[in-house]
Amino acid sequence: MYVCNVDSAEYKRHILFRDYLRSHCEDAKSYSVLKLELAKRFSNDREAYMNAKSDFVIEILQRAEVDVQQVRLGRSNS
Repeated sequence: MYVCNVDSAEYKRHILFRDYLRSHCEDAKSYSVLKLELAKRFSNDREAYMNAKSDFVIEILQRAEVDVQQVRLGRSNS
């Protein structure tokens, strides 16, 4: 469970990430596979698990920001 204020930047980041994965099935699958692999590798170390997936999350958030900008400009790659 994760709790944050609906007006917070963290909440908006989570929604951006979620919405991007919902509309990009291949990236969602890659994220799922990565999480399963990391869960096995770091089953007793939550911090290492989080750190190990951070590069992927950052990359997805960057792609999501590009998508948002393209939508605002009237273009879409989805």
